[in-house]
Amino acid sequence: MNKVLTGSLVVGIIVASLFWFLSGNDKENKAVAATGLPWQVSTTANGATHVLGVDIGETTFKELMFKLRLLAEPALFETPEGNLFLEASFGKKKFGVLEARLIAEMEADQSVFKMMKEDNAGRDSTPSNHWKYSLSIESTKVANDLRVWRLVYLPIADFDLKQMKFFGEPQEKIQVTDNAQYWLYPKKGMALLWDKEGKEIFYYAAPKDFARLKKSLPTKVVTVRS
Repeated sequence: MNKVLTGSLVVGIIVASLFWFLSGNDKENKAVAATGLPWQVSTTANGATHVLGVDIGETTFKELMFKLRLLAEPALFETPEGNLFLEASFGKKKFGVLEARLIAEMEADQSVFKMMKEDNAGRDSTPSNHWKYSLSIESTKVANDLRVWRLVYLPIADFDLKQMKFFGEPQEKIQVTDNAQYWLYPKKGMALLWDKEGKEIFYYAAPKDFARLKKSLPTKVVTVRS
């Protein structure tokens, strides 16, 4: 019976606990608005990347939902090569004065992901030719306590060059297409995709995970226009 139930039930169970976080208060919301911009990035004493009010590289998925006052259902993905990774996509939310969607990727050994796959509650294909596995209740509980190693910020509005300069001068630039390039900030644990013809994408990880973050960046950029 548990195999049929998806992790969405577990998410539903914690809705009541999240209610007062979701409502918040005016004073706290104003503080978030003043500090929730994607270029406001710092490194904590523990070596995590602090952005949007959360510490990437240290915060667990459950803590991320509480701090963002957002709910998301984690799912396991399998590449055509057989690699497994765990992600959760958050809906549109206003951070500071900007709107964005977020994707959190959690860290665990492949053995943990293989157990989640074996215990899955359903499988679907994706446009990117990946398999997507819904998690069982037990796997969702495990996912909630996993560390978020990477956060992806998908801005709703396009960024022009003037706005991109708010992030500061990158240590390295990688040309991907004629119109798109990655801006890399290893010390900040940040990588930005600036696309003149499409949407920008911002990636965050702890500085110690930057080599892994850089390796994970897509080498093929698909232009998406609003």
